[in-house]
Amino acid sequence: MSSIALDGNTKRMNKEPTEFQYFKAWLLFFAIATFGTWLITLVIGSFAAAFLHAGGASLGRAGLVIQIISVVIAIPVSYVTFRGVVGKYLMPKIIWED
Repeated sequence: MSSIALDGNTKRMNKEPTEFQYFKAWLLFFAIATFGTWLITLVIGSFAAAFLHAGGASLGRAGLVIQIISVVIAIPVSYVTFRGVVGKYLMPKIIWED
């Protein structure tokens, strides 16, 4: 696969990651994002639950708030993890040659 850049230089992709390398990168992404989200939600959720319980909220309401907090935390953790795994493990597998 070759393409021409705007400045006229031709760049060619030398090799592409294998399916197994994609799988390893995905597995690493999944593990780090899951554990990271769980850990951050554990800490923030504990404080939120204590705060809500002290305010007199029911257990069901506290659970709902913690679920919402978990989803809000999962989005940036997932993004940062994805960027890190792709940048570290997949991009070096693709070599561009002038």
